[in-house]
Amino acid sequence: MIAAAGLLAGCAASPRGVFDYETVTVGGARYLSLLTLCDREGLAWDYDPLSQIVIVKKDATEARFLIGSRKAVVNNAVSDLAAPVIVKESVVWAPVEVREIFVPRPSALPLPLVTDKEMFLRRIEHVVLDAGHGGKDPGAVGYSGLREKDVNLDMALRLKKELEARGLQVTLTRLGDTFIALDQRPQIANARGANLFVSLHANANRARWIEGFEVYYLTEAVDDDARALAAAENVPAEVEPGVFKKQVLSLKAMLWDLIFTENRRESIELAHAISQAVARHLGMKLLGVKGAPFVVLKGARMPAVLVEVGYLSNRGGERKLKDPEYRQKMAVAIAEGIMHFKKYAEGQPQDKK
Repeated sequence: MIAAAGLLAGCAASPRGVFDYETVTVGGARYLSLLTLCDREGLAWDYDPLSQIVIVKKDATEARFLIGSRKAVVNNAVSDLAAPVIVKESVVWAPVEVREIFVPRPSALPLPLVTDKEMFLRRIEHVVLDAGHGGKDPGAVGYSGLREKDVNLDMALRLKKELEARGLQVTLTRLGDTFIALDQRPQIANARGANLFVSLHANANRARWIEGFEVYYLTEAVDDDARALAAAENVPAEVEPGVFKKQVLSLKAMLWDLIFTENRRESIELAHAISQAVARHLGMKLLGVKGAPFVVLKGARMPAVLVEVGYLSNRGGERKLKDPEYRQKMAVAIAEGIMHFKKYAEGQPQDKK
């Protein structure tokens, strides 16, 4: 991350209208070093590692940027950047148009600096797998008594092995038959600094004929109080003295809105990648990628999806989920979907299917 020293800095500004910065390209967008911009243009800046918000000021203009987001708040007005602000190798990179917030637009934009390696938007190294239900909560129960909580844990353990074999670090929210409250599960992923959160479930429906595979992302149908609470729960108590409690909750509500909006786009991409991989490997009926206000996904500070591997309420679906070989094939397919998303997020060449 950014070194603490020199965060509030300034020096002689560049001549007005002159753009003499080296740039790099990331995912087709042109970037410059934010620290270099602040030094060259005499801007003051600060960085909060807790919220990952960068604040840049000059005279009466103040801009706030969230690492990993395209959203910018300039003098309390929200706008969209061409690309997200990112951190790579301890350097904060911002789209070149950020300069125009503080300096008149130059007559000509620079050509991109050709680099030996391509930069990427998000590194995928650590995945948290959440085996739904557990303990006193059995989840759905099939015709023969197969319990969802047991299916979910077995799937999580199998998927963990598959992802670790592919080089990823994996954490499970539960290792055995234990109960964990829904709102605590994404907090485990937040605390571990995970890059993805995947909650595994098996579905049920009164219409017994329904069978298939589906993946959910968190819908926008979430109330503001829930967003504020979910974000505030991630803040250590010592930074929330009573006199500042309302201000912190208000700030965290705005921050959560930005995180939610940005992660939702990538959550949808992850959901599609997993669904398509399952369709390729298992030929299973896809019921679609859908949005829903699942509590278990609220509060996650990274792309998060809920995977329904099948329907226990359907006799055929339960029979398949009882088969260890079928579960293994499902784990392999989901793992490949996650790896496909990893390539997408890191700007790697995609496999042709």
